[in-house]
Amino acid sequence: MAKKIYIDGLGLVEGHFSGVGHYILGILRGIDDILEAKKYAGESVPDVRVIIPRDSFGKFHEYAFKHIGYKKFPASFRLLSALWRRRWLPPLDLLYGKAVYIFPRFVSMPLLFSKSALVIFDISYETHRQYSDEGNAIFLSKQVKKSLQKTKKVITISQNSRREIIDFYKLPAEDVKVATPAADPRLFYRRSRKEIDGVKKKYGIKSDYILALSNLEPRKNLDSLVEAYCQLPKELKQDTALLLVGVSGWKTDELFQKIMARIDEGYNIIRPSEYVLDEDKPAVISGAKMLVFPSHYEGFGMPPLEALACGVPTIVGDNSSLPEVIDDKNARVPSDDLPALIKKMTEYLEGIDKKTAETLTEGPKRARDFSWQKSAQVFLDVVEELS
Repeated sequence: MAKKIYIDGLGLVEGHFSGVGHYILGILRGIDDILEAKKYAGESVPDVRVIIPRDSFGKFHEYAFKHIGYKKFPASFRLLSALWRRRWLPPLDLLYGKAVYIFPRFVSMPLLFSKSALVIFDISYETHRQYSDEGNAIFLSKQVKKSLQKTKKVITISQNSRREIIDFYKLPAEDVKVATPAADPRLFYRRSRKEIDGVKKKYGIKSDYILALSNLEPRKNLDSLVEAYCQLPKELKQDTALLLVGVSGWKTDELFQKIMARIDEGYNIIRPSEYVLDEDKPAVISGAKMLVFPSHYEGFGMPPLEALACGVPTIVGDNSSLPEVIDDKNARVPSDDLPALIKKMTEYLEGIDKKTAETLTEGPKRARDFSWQKSAQVFLDVVEELS
């Protein structure tokens, strides 16, 4: 009898597609590829289903999985989300039967007689509370502990997060596995000048630019990036804007005030004229002179990896998981060292043609060290251990 794997799909079909949603989608596509190869080889495959609210099938079908189905939850997305957050859900295995359940959003759903694995991306809500939304941090701090009492295995996205999870929650090391994100080479590759120009026109971007690609929230350290940009030598930033791409997060009032003050002073700091669609992101990245990502803390750090895949020079903060993504020490600076950031950005811009030529070769090579299929196999191996 085929193994049954059921996966909470709320993050896959929510309105604003977050990093969690991208991760779930990447893992599912990796699993789909693995199942395709197994079926082609005549091997048996598990029955993999995603639990989807009754009003979200359209979004699920857009992903066109070949070997992954769905299980309908008899409530709307909004109601299911509310029930999950308030911990009022009934045991899922009473609805769907015994299986291995995977909960990819920090907090589990109730089960009566089935085993489960839990994905915890990072524990910044505990270790870097000052950078978190307080309401969300309170929820996660309480509910992750409860979820860990009911789950057998934890999956996380970097070795740094794994160490922090093991240390903080006192978990057995063998029960915490790493399945990193990846930049899908079918999507993230250097785009043509024609495509880049078309996307720039679409979003009202009229000059060359340094790219910041992240949510606007405190741990992303965008205030330091804005300050560093403004202090670059005049001749280097004369025809090069600082482009801020990302949705507004929390605790952003001070940052917006700083940005507006600098714009009023004549600095070329811009945001796209509208929300940048996922399908346009590779071209926006490809059009950048460089990506700067000086975060104070990251569970992994997808934008730098995506930039490398597109051959774009990248500077990151030297902390948390970022050295696992960007193995070039020369591309990392302490996130709290503004002079070092200014110096590194100046160095990159002064030799940008040479730096770009190097990254066009080495960047995609580094990005290929991470694979959705490899990480999907970690999920399937965890299921084997739980079965």
